[in-house]
Amino acid sequence: MRSLVRVFAAISSLSLIACSTSDIDRSATQVDEEASSDDGQRPDNASTTVLGSTAPTSSVSRTTESPSSKLAVPEGGDWEIVFFDDFNGDTLRDDWNTCHWWQVDGGCTIGSNDEQQWYRPEAVSLGEGDLRLRATADPQLTTDGDSLPFRSGMVTTGPVDDSDETSSFAFTYGEVSVRAMVPTGDGTWPAVWLLSADKTSLPEIDIVEWHGNRPDLVTSHVHNRVEGERATERVESSVEDFAGEWHVFRATWLPDRVVFAIDGVETGRVTDPSLIPSTPMYLVANLALGGPAGPVDDDRLPLTFRIDEIVVSKWSGT
Repeated sequence: MRSLVRVFAAISSLSLIACSTSDIDRSATQVDEEASSDDGQRPDNASTTVLGSTAPTSSVSRTTESPSSKLAVPEGGDWEIVFFDDFNGDTLRDDWNTCHWWQVDGGCTIGSNDEQQWYRPEAVSLGEGDLRLRATADPQLTTDGDSLPFRSGMVTTGPVDDSDETSSFAFTYGEVSVRAMVPTGDGTWPAVWLLSADKTSLPEIDIVEWHGNRPDLVTSHVHNRVEGERATERVESSVEDFAGEWHVFRATWLPDRVVFAIDGVETGRVTDPSLIPSTPMYLVANLALGGPAGPVDDDRLPLTFRIDEIVVSKWSGT
């Protein structure tokens, strides 16, 4: 059945949470609570629009094809494709790392989100032309000596480790298009997002997040620091029969707005000038477990987050 998507067009108002003096707790298992990308609460002032009716659309014009003919990408003199991966090779490209930069032995997690997985390179693979991030019920010993019940996969173009000050790929202003299939199952938390290349936890743009305990809802966010406090604005999309099907997720990041879309239809935009990032950001894709996605249904594991293609077009206009 074709997915039915409704959009909560009235985005949540700013939520301000006191920040700690340190952006990130640089252990392999913890980061500052600012790295938590969703508090699990729905905005009280959300209104609903059915896609295909009166939902606003982005003014960016597009060609009909990406380099692999699967994704529509921006066109015109101010746009240039600067990153493209269709995952058709035998091995993961060198652009990608398989853990966050705070890892020390190849494994990591975000403990402040109460995530229950330990990311390991063994949970990342390529198959049938797509990237596969696989979650399994394999207990893991963390760098700090703790135990987590699950193993899962992630990729990032950010720094390799704490000593690395550069990202393999980062950009300022542009459009990210991702063709992906989210898994079904309570406790699953697949996401594709952008994180600040200066190794702080903000700003952050969440292109797509999906929680297994809320299968009828897809969320996107812009997080930033405003006057020393964390500020967040959220876009929510109500969906049906969403998991297990291919969908295209898009975020268009310009100096005056961030516009989100699913399957070619805008779901919402953030225009508050204080929230719009203006510094380089890198790509992250992961399959988290637990946290705001709820208890994990062990009987559904293993589960795989599949990504068919990622395209980044950089904007260089004024």
